[in-house]
Amino acid sequence: MIFFAIALVAITPSALTDAHQGDIACVAVIATLAEKQRTGTAPADAPDVRQSGKRWAGIVGNRVTTQSGQPRELVAVALSEAAKAEFQRPSDLARINSCAVQMTAELASADSIDKPLPKPVTSK
Repeated sequence: MIFFAIALVAITPSALTDAHQGDIACVAVIATLAEKQRTGTAPADAPDVRQSGKRWAGIVGNRVTTQSGQPRELVAVALSEAAKAEFQRPSDLARINSCAVQMTAELASADSIDKPLPKPVTSK
């Protein structure tokens, strides 16, 4: 009898990259702003992110989970911890606007992907 040994190589999750950390920090900025807008304590000139922020957080969370291989729960903890830390900082309108621009661009891209293709035009 011949036995074959098969070496299984485990794919280990990678650490969160600087890009992932930056995305998580931006989600925290937007989440903090949305909470402050909900309670009426946000800067008056900040963009309204209450509707779009939650959707964007899901997109970023899914992307970080997929790209890093980290469990969804670990990414959720990272997002939560970043939001807690951000909530302790004073509002920075330049940072808010930068993150809002990133969010708007990514949501526009997601919207264009989700749109159905136009129906083909048939010639007569």
